[in-house]
Order: sequence, then structure tokens, then C-alpha cells
Amino acid sequence: MNVLPEYLEGNRTGSYTPEQWLDEVKDKNSDEIIQEGTPMDAEHFNHMEQGIHNNSLMLALLLENVKHTQQSVESVDGEELEVTFNNSVKTVALANMRSTLDYRVITEVQGNPVNVGDVVVYDKQVNGFKIAFTGSAKSVTVRCFVQGGGTV
Repeated sequence: MNVLPEYLEGNRTGSYTPEQWLDEVKDKNSDEIIQEGTPMDAEHFNHMEQGIHNNSLMLALLLENVKHTQQSVESVDGEELEVTFNNSVKTVALANMRSTLDYRVITEVQGNPVNVGDVVVYDKQVNGFKIAFTGSAKSVTVRCFVQGGGTV
């Protein structure tokens, strides 16, 4: 019983091994065959078909990888926001809706950070998040850089 996937048959690497095709060569005078040609039969044609099929599968896989990589690269660029708020919670809307909640919000306090405490980002949604600070400052301006999560 063969347990290997079909694409690993032959050289067992999944790579295509090209067939070296030979022409039939005959002596012009005697019509004697000098070189046997490669048979044009189902075995050889199916070998080509399998190679074409495997390459099509590989191309589809590579295109999916390119698509995924492109989405990842686009989300690396991120989105930059500047938020000013008092000692209450501020809901921040994202300009670009995310496809997942798997994004990071990197915060940087602008101006004097005295009495700001920690800046806390929570309750993330695909279209925004909430932000607050733990200190006693009356007002804080925070620059937020949103990275990841893909965009819709």
C-alpha cells in the first residue's frame, strides 16, 4: 500500500523531473532505426499533465502567500492618531477598520508627562478602542500608532 501523496511519487521530493524526449532517427538509405524515439503514450503524456497540475497547485499556493504577505505589510504601515482627553475615558475611532482584533496600539505622551501615570488601551474593537490614563493630570495628548490586525 502506497502512503505517499501523489505529488511525492517519482523522485519523492514533490519536484518535477523533466522527461528527456528523443526523436526517432532512421538511416536515410536503409530505413534502419539508429535511435529509438521516446514513445508518445499515456505514461509520458500523463507525466507532463501531472507536472503541469503540480505547478498549478504550487502557483496557487504562492499567490495565497503573496496575498497574505501583502496584507501583513500593509498593516505594518499602521495608522497614526493624536488624541487629547481629560481624566475620563476616551473612545477612539479608527480611520481604517481592522479585519481582526489582533492589532497593537503604541502610545506616546506628547508634551509634559508629569502626573499622567500609565496610558491604558483597552476594549479593542475592529473600528476603535478606548484609552485612559491613570494619573492626576487634567488633560493629556497622546500620539497613538495602530499596527496590525489587517484592514478591511
